[in-house]
Amino acid sequence: MPGWAYALEEFHCRTGRDLAALSERGRAFCVHRDAKGCSSVGHARRGVVVTSFEPGLPHLTKGVPSEVALGFVHDGDEPGDVAFLRFLEDELGLHIPWEETEAELPSAALA
Repeated sequence: MPGWAYALEEFHCRTGRDLAALSERGRAFCVHRDAKGCSSVGHARRGVVVTSFEPGLPHLTKGVPSEVALGFVHDGDEPGDVAFLRFLEDELGLHIPWEETEAELPSAALA
């Protein structure tokens, strides 16, 4: 989809700390799953972090609840990060082809 970009981080979730800056001219999302299977989502718009949440654990939300900020409600049928990526695909038309997650991609360093 023209007008959007994505980054894949293999070992650490550093994008979250730069989310506001990444959203300066639009919106940015950060989706992370740790080694224990816990997932977190961050969303920023025009330089401001709107929400940070763990799908299915509303008591851990920082900022606006995901259902208010984005219209996303985790029903628990699949892992939280997968459910949110599916939401982005269905609601916003954003899709990351699986083949690209395994391919050599251009890199950028975030200071």
